[in-house]
Amino acid sequence: MSRLFYLRNWRIVGIVTALIFLAGIVLGIALISSKPAKAVASQTVSIRVGIWPLDNDEAGKKAWQKYEQNFKKKYPNIKLIPDPYSYSPETFLPKAESGDLPNIFYTWFTEPRKIIPAGYAADITTYAKKYGYDKAINPDVLKLLTYNGKIYGIPRDGYALGLYLNMNLFKKAGLVDKNGLPKYPKTWDELAKTAQIIKQKTGKAGFFMPSKDNVGGWHFTAIAWSFGAEFEKKVGNKWVQGLDSPGAVAALQFIKDLKWKYNVLLPNTLLSWGDWIKYYGTDQVGMVLAAPDVINLPVQDYKMSKDAIAIVPIPKGPKGQYTLMGGTAIMFSSNSTPAQIDACFKLLEVIGMSPKVDKETLNAIEISLKEKAAQGLPVGPRALPVWINKERVQAEDAIYKKYTNVNMALFKPYYDEAFKHLKPEEPYYAQDLYRILDGCIQQVLTNKNADPKKILQAAGKEFQTKFLDKVKE
Repeated sequence: MSRLFYLRNWRIVGIVTALIFLAGIVLGIALISSKPAKAVASQTVSIRVGIWPLDNDEAGKKAWQKYEQNFKKKYPNIKLIPDPYSYSPETFLPKAESGDLPNIFYTWFTEPRKIIPAGYAADITTYAKKYGYDKAINPDVLKLLTYNGKIYGIPRDGYALGLYLNMNLFKKAGLVDKNGLPKYPKTWDELAKTAQIIKQKTGKAGFFMPSKDNVGGWHFTAIAWSFGAEFEKKVGNKWVQGLDSPGAVAALQFIKDLKWKYNVLLPNTLLSWGDWIKYYGTDQVGMVLAAPDVINLPVQDYKMSKDAIAIVPIPKGPKGQYTLMGGTAIMFSSNSTPAQIDACFKLLEVIGMSPKVDKETLNAIEISLKEKAAQGLPVGPRALPVWINKERVQAEDAIYKKYTNVNMALFKPYYDEAFKHLKPEEPYYAQDLYRILDGCIQQVLTNKNADPKKILQAAGKEFQTKFLDKVKE
């Protein structure tokens, strides 16, 4: 072949090589310029944290200062925006409708069946599996947070209602044994008699009975179950109310008797959640239904001595003993992005609300308990564990034991019995049920001639037509 042929071919090869080289440079520049932008977008995220402690929770705020520091070190590109939100049915809907829910927030176990179908909660199945929650949560609790096979929430804690005793009033009334432990009522009849003794010996109310903001109905269901009440039951394919059942009527008559026959209640008949803390914490009432998860509130808000608090099992009724089981769920707003939900799960691990048994999780639990002890708040009684991992539960118990600062003998009866008689809250429209029952309680507390049966018959019709008739399974 001629020299000219070779020269022409080499020129063609050179041109092609040059073009390939230039194309490579252009592509390289494009890749270099695009990669950092995508990386920054995936790493930089802000989350509004509704589970941030409220202003009156000094121990919680101090613990969260440390959590925030630890979180920033581990995840510098995730910004935490404090947006503390205390759940209530009245405030939730306006916030949800306006898109103003925090990315992560607390609610009650009764609420997911309303929140999820309404589209306000994010499906977190992928993240629950990624971070190991799906296999670690008590299955009975997980059912409450699952809808159509998808997970929409995780539990913060569970609780079992018990009977709080004000030891200051029990001592004044002579209701303690030689060891200083309370002589507590084991049946509702005994509770009425014990309340009378407190009233006679101290001049203070023997028992706290709420009647508004759904709190009265909540407490009433716990009482009425032991009288034989069954508020909701499935008959065939339909859910039917039982508000006017003989057991419910007997329980409402008992509440009426506490007011008019035994005269052991507070003069104010419109009482709610915050009122029990006030009256119990200031030695104005001897007994109230509550759970160990709120034991710090009378001490924190009213400077009550932690040593004046005792908790015993809820009393038995004619038809048995039932301990209402409820709890607090953590949910995620449906307008959260995948990056925000993932960031929320990272936060849960840093604050110790995860099933892990690692140094980070246990350190976070210790931070919280250490701050409570430093503030003089009670440490010892635990909420109902939500994990099935025994190693996790035992590790947490060991930390609690380290910081326990109360006389556990005052809580032993509760822990010996309460978890043997657990009964979950009613499955449908529980908060609406409580609201309707509030009205029933108000009637018998304000009208000496009120007829519990007629009141509950009317209430039952309302609950059936307005709520249970809507249930479709």
